[in-house]
Amino acid sequence: MAQTLRDNNLPLPARLILISPWVDVLGGDDSIQEHDTFLDCEVLRHVGADWAKDIDPRAPMISPLYGDMQGLPPTELFTGTWEIFYTDILSLNDKMKAAGVNVTLHVAPKMGHVYPLWPCPEGQNARIAIRKIIEAVI
Repeated sequence: MAQTLRDNNLPLPARLILISPWVDVLGGDDSIQEHDTFLDCEVLRHVGADWAKDIDPRAPMISPLYGDMQGLPPTELFTGTWEIFYTDILSLNDKMKAAGVNVTLHVAPKMGHVYPLWPCPEGQNARIAIRKIIEAVI
């Protein structure tokens, strides 16, 4: 959505906070699958292809990882090492940095998909960090 706003010269948010974003609908890391009890790579690839319908699944509006990152707002990426999107999120981080985006990667070891929403110490710490990020903007 931020890429579309930018491309249409519309106002961008002051900051993006992305929690376990699905940035490549055909992606996911099969080698992490054994640790991710929330998501299944094979199922998600089918769902992603169905959702894209007649649009190329690598089109940025479907898979933002393949879009132009230049000019995007400062971004916070939250991911756990045990979620199937982990390597895609690392790729997004690298691509954003290469495009000059001010991006901060928050990685929680042995945490899975959307861990900041979990009722655990790591989730609580992430929520505190997110609150501080938001408070700094407003």
